[in-house]
Amino acid sequence: MPNFDELFKGKEASRLMKDPSKLEKLRDAPETQKIFSMLSQSAGDLESAAQRAAKGDTAQLTDAIRHLMQDPEGAKLIQKMKENFQ
Repeated sequence: MPNFDELFKGKEASRLMKDPSKLEKLRDAPETQKIFSMLSQSAGDLESAAQRAAKGDTAQLTDAIRHLMQDPEGAKLIQKMKENFQ
């Protein structure tokens, strides 16, 4: 199970959080919108899954992310986002 606290404290996340324009660009990117769509298909109510994850129950969100990463299209989208927003 991923450690979301460590993910958000990482160097890349820290740089992104300090750059509001880059964060907005990431939020509005077509890749991001497609990823959220794919996660919603896997997790059902994505907002509810995220709220449960914030409270410590990461199972549903973790499963949705795992499914996304195993999907060839999802893996390509994530790679493209990494390349565009580093």
